[in-house]
Amino acid sequence: MTKIKFQGKNHSMFEYCPKVDRMCGFCAKSTYNTFMDRHEKEEHLLCGLISGYENRVDKLPDCWKKMTNSQKSSFSKKAKRHYEALKIASR
Repeated sequence: MTKIKFQGKNHSMFEYCPKVDRMCGFCAKSTYNTFMDRHEKEEHLLCGLISGYENRVDKLPDCWKKMTNSQKSSFSKKAKRHYEALKIASR
């Protein structure tokens, strides 16, 4: 397992991904929550294939590589709407 030091936080690459039930080169652990744009106390599994608002593995309905373009688009739009609603509510 490779460890990368970034801003004082450990990031692990090639983690076990529950979506594919094996080690995945795109799965990483981090305390950084991309959706909220901050570090947290607990670690999250992140998918390196996803760009945008939400890339936590536990929020995905299936592996990003197995999802259809329609499913990916729907997930991304839903995450964007949720993100924008949180930003409006936090004002």
